Amino acid sequence: MKSTRELIAEELRSIRAIKKVSIEKVAEESQVNKDTISRYENNLTSMQIDILEKLLTYYDINFDIFFKNIYAKKHNILNHLKEKEE
Repeated sequence: MKSTRELIAEELRSIRAIKKVSIEKVAEESQVNKDTISRYENNLTSMQIDILEKLLTYYDINFDIFFKNIYAKKHNILNHLKEKEE
């Protein structure tokens, strides 16, 4: 099972890819250093909540929704629900 930190890193990377923005653009607009964003997305450092908040604000993603999605992935809720239906 992946750690919560790994899932957060993957989610941040996925969001940026979906939004089709470069690390440089995110850094400029969110006022977060591009190296910090890269380290977060590659799970190379622990995240500071205030930095994560800046990134989520830039992406226009609610904190609760972000972490509910992480929780669902962590606990494989969707696969569990699919198995129940079968």
